Amino acid sequence: MIAENSPRIVLHVGAPKTASTYLQRRLRADPNHLRKHRIYVPVLPVVAEVAGNAKLLATALSRKPSLTFQRAFPGIDVSALEPTRLIAELLRDWRADLESVVLSAENFRPNHAGRLRELLPETAPCVVVLFVRRQDRWIDSYFNQMVKTNEINEDISTFVARLCDTDGERLCRPDWFAHYQAWHDAFGNCKIVFYDEVASDVFGAFITASGLEPVPDLIDIDPAQVSLNVYELAYLLGLKTPIDYPDFLLRRAASEKASRRLGLHETRSLLSNADLERLRNRFEASNQRLLTALGRNKDSTLLELDVNAASDAYCDLKKLHASESYARYRELADAIYTRRNRRHRFRSFFKR
Repeated sequence: MIAENSPRIVLHVGAPKTASTYLQRRLRADPNHLRKHRIYVPVLPVVAEVAGNAKLLATALSRKPSLTFQRAFPGIDVSALEPTRLIAELLRDWRADLESVVLSAENFRPNHAGRLRELLPETAPCVVVLFVRRQDRWIDSYFNQMVKTNEINEDISTFVARLCDTDGERLCRPDWFAHYQAWHDAFGNCKIVFYDEVASDVFGAFITASGLEPVPDLIDIDPAQVSLNVYELAYLLGLKTPIDYPDFLLRRAASEKASRRLGLHETRSLLSNADLERLRNRFEASNQRLLTALGRNKDSTLLELDVNAASDAYCDLKKLHASESYARYRELADAIYTRRNRRHRFRSFFKR
């Protein structure tokens, strides 16, 4: 047992798309104020612009950087990273007898748990915090983000199949009980926070789960991260591949401008009935095991997945692509892209 409010290492291990970036940015918004309240959030200078202060450590453990990471830090040789040195640097200025330290990365994976326990100081109490949400809504958000950043270019059914059937490190597999079990086995605890229960106060829920004292008067930040609306998502999924990343960014910017002109902002799920059935078959039993382990059997709705895609929250991508409204949208987005691409090439020519 960890004594109440005693100094500790807090590991925030995701999951992605559960307000992780908001939480990380708020932890970084006023570090001096946090430290006055005995919470230390170290930053590695080489990746200081990354919200999660331990993302480089998680990348070093996996040896499989995301495309977004590779684009942002082309000079970092991931194969040369040493987790031992990264942890030493993160904990170098930690006053272990006076304050807690927070290490946050949504790209930590269950297979990192044992290795991380070996690397962290044995004498330091550790608390692991994991945010989770129902897999259908989580995959909607995760898929949207992966398309938006050009990490993937595949239909959502293929994406669902990959998440259900593989154990890769690059993608987060939403078997929350497997996550919980791995971290609990390694550290003796794993505090589960259900995102849908705490969406209105993610930071407060994190502080509570971590066993830290509330921090009064801490600067807040805008929690919004704009997802692609269903037209933008359909447009980017319809692009011919492969596509150069700079050209992809031009296409995405054109799609966003077309949305603003036409007043389009609706986000909808592209999951089909078959996708939902696959998710239920793969994760329902695991979800029940997690709720049982937490003593929350009566709260089955927390991770209850939709039975079908019959509501207005869902969209049939083929029907959308064939619609007149999408034809108008695509025509406008293509025209905006053509004009911007012409200007971009013109400017590039005179910079030679």
